[in-house]
Amino acid sequence: SLAAAVGLGALFGPAQVAARVIEMAGRGRHHPIWTMAVSVALVLGGLVALRLGWAAAPAILSYGAGNGLWSIARGALPLAVFGAADYPRIMGRIAPMAMIASAAGPWIAGAVIDRAGPGGTLSLLVGLALLPPGMALALALLLRGGRGTAG
Repeated sequence: SLAAAVGLGALFGPAQVAARVIEMAGRGRHHPIWTMAVSVALVLGGLVALRLGWAAAPAILSYGAGNGLWSIARGALPLAVFGAADYPRIMGRIAPMAMIASAAGPWIAGAVIDRAGPGGTLSLLVGLALLPPGMALALALLLRGGRGTAG
């Protein structure tokens, strides 16, 4: 029903805020890569739950929380990885593509929903959400392989 849709949609914002509050309560006790990892896992979990037809409320809460954490991690992670000296240059390079993607997203989503329907769109989103953890795993394996087997 319309009321259920509005109610479920209203869960997204509080989930974002709650995740940010919990993250900030940690006062930087962990590396931002963990914030990003949890963010990616929550977004992926929410999308998978929706695609599998599980209860929408927990799926939306998971997705919203992941999105909230992502907004923190997207600024903190490059700073932690590249340092303050390179941060402005790197963020300046990232920002235009992020803005273009953000602007194009609704147009692309509309076209995908029109052609693939809701189920196909969710499947595509799940596939896209698998890319960050897959790339992170590949990078971790690559970096581990570069260290050799000293021990």
